[in-house]
Formats: sequence, C-alpha cells, structure tokens
Amino acid sequence: MFSKPGPATMFADTLAMSADTLAMSYAANMVIAMRLTRMTLGTVDPHREGALMVSEKIDAATEATMAVAHSLMCGQPGLAPSRAMAVYNRRVRLNLDRLTQP
Repeated sequence: MFSKPGPATMFADTLAMSADTLAMSYAANMVIAMRLTRMTLGTVDPHREGALMVSEKIDAATEATMAVAHSLMCGQPGLAPSRAMAVYNRRVRLNLDRLTQP
C-alpha cells in the first residue's frame, strides 16, 4: 500500500528536521530571554505573562497532539514529527513577533 522511503530520502528528511529543530530552539531561547527581561524590568505583569506561558504551552501541546493523530489516522505516520514540529515552530514565531513589537 505505502512504499518505504529509501535511505537518501530518510537522511534528507532527518537533516531538514534537525535544521528546523535547531532554528526553533534558538528562537525559543530568544522568547524566554525576552519574557524574563520584560518581567524583570516590569514592562509586563509577571502573573499575566506566567499564566499566558502556561496556557500557550497547553494549547501548543494539544494542537501538536492533534496534528500527530491526524497524520496517523490518515496513514501518513512519517509526516507526524514534521507536523508536530510545525505547530511549535509557528507558535514560537508568533511569540517572537509579539515580543519584538514596540
């Protein structure tokens, strides 16, 4: 029914996923640093920002789980990791955009 990807395809996919993960982890560290700096300087309410961080993490985990489940139910298990990572990438970018606005 489904053909198995060859070693070259699997290597390319792994390499692309690694690059995406590295870029996302760099952006996530920037988000953490910006949030902590703003809380320390008092430019945002720490309680509100803390609650926002927790709710965002729960929402992201739920959305990523749904993306993985969708991939599995559609018979595309190989796409599950990249779809889950895409959810986190998008959310980190949105946070970075929000935090870099003046």
